[in-house]
Amino acid sequence: MLCAELPPMRAAEEKTAPATRISWENILTSLEDGVILVDRHGKVSFFNQAAEMLTDLPESQVLRQDYSSVFGKTPWLVEMVQKSEPPRQTGSRGDGDLIKPRGRQVPVSLTVSPLEDQAGRFLGTILLLRDLTHRKEMEEDLKRADRLALLGTLAAGLAHEIKNPLSGIKGAAQLLKREVNGNPSLLQYADIVVREVDRVNRLIEQLLDLSQPAKLNFAALNIHEILDHVLLLESEAVASSAFTVRKNFDPSLPSIRGDRAQLTQVFLNLVKNSFQAMQGRGTLRVTTRMETDFHIREHGRERGKFIWVDIEDDGPGIKEEDLPHIFSPFFSTKNNGTGLGLSVCYSIIKEHGGMIRVESREAAGASFKVSLLVAE
Repeated sequence: MLCAELPPMRAAEEKTAPATRISWENILTSLEDGVILVDRHGKVSFFNQAAEMLTDLPESQVLRQDYSSVFGKTPWLVEMVQKSEPPRQTGSRGDGDLIKPRGRQVPVSLTVSPLEDQAGRFLGTILLLRDLTHRKEMEEDLKRADRLALLGTLAAGLAHEIKNPLSGIKGAAQLLKREVNGNPSLLQYADIVVREVDRVNRLIEQLLDLSQPAKLNFAALNIHEILDHVLLLESEAVASSAFTVRKNFDPSLPSIRGDRAQLTQVFLNLVKNSFQAMQGRGTLRVTTRMETDFHIREHGRERGKFIWVDIEDDGPGIKEEDLPHIFSPFFSTKNNGTGLGLSVCYSIIKEHGGMIRVESREAAGASFKVSLLVAE
């Protein structure tokens, strides 16, 4: 174990304060970044708590194991460590996906530094791992927000030009219905025209919601009251189905800052999607929890705290190739879906200063996670 003592205290200090000894191992263990030490024989000799959490590997399982076997599923990491070994003994930095034991990928930054003594002899390698999940999520949010803003501008420009001729088509179809009242076939065709015009109008209204978000009436809200209301509404709609709803609510959660009507729309959409995905049978889990690892600090204000709402189903899940597009406008995995529901949800949550995420594997269900700011 590497240890270091604090600088000697003055005589006066020694009379009033106990001798203090700080272990380098304690310091490294307390860091939020993953710290891993590989000895000169390629064996892992130190693995702090942050590294355990980041890799999902317990210290007892990796100590004295060859690093190439511990990180065998992440070849780019192994190659960087190899560069730090003799004869090159060079440090390097890089970003990439760390593959966990169960196959889950986590974006990380890695700094690799050779450890040498004063004579330049190679002693081992130090790895510093930093979780980039939040940074990547923020970057994706910015890209998605730019796309939505561009689409909103386009929608706002076209809406007026499209709605005018649609009104004319609908009016003509309604007049036609009066003229062909005695002909069932022609009357049916006229009804189809009216219904399709109404459907296109609804799509345009949804697009305008993306470009011109409704004015939000923020207030301190009890998130559990909103979720209970949504679950009550949907339970009546699916009363004849074999669904089970499990609520894991944290009663100690503080109030959140939000617009009741808009948040009801978001959670109603997410719960309805989960029920539809399970196709008449399954379990819906709704969990609330406090965020403990991530905060946002605005200039002149205290750090913003978050709560999370997790909505999980045990349906067929979402294909991996579909996950990056799930919040994109007009993207839908349903045969009759418009692909705007989740885009609107995303916009509403962004207006609330929160985030919405999805985790899923095909045939393993889906989990939508929504974060909201705690009321001041």
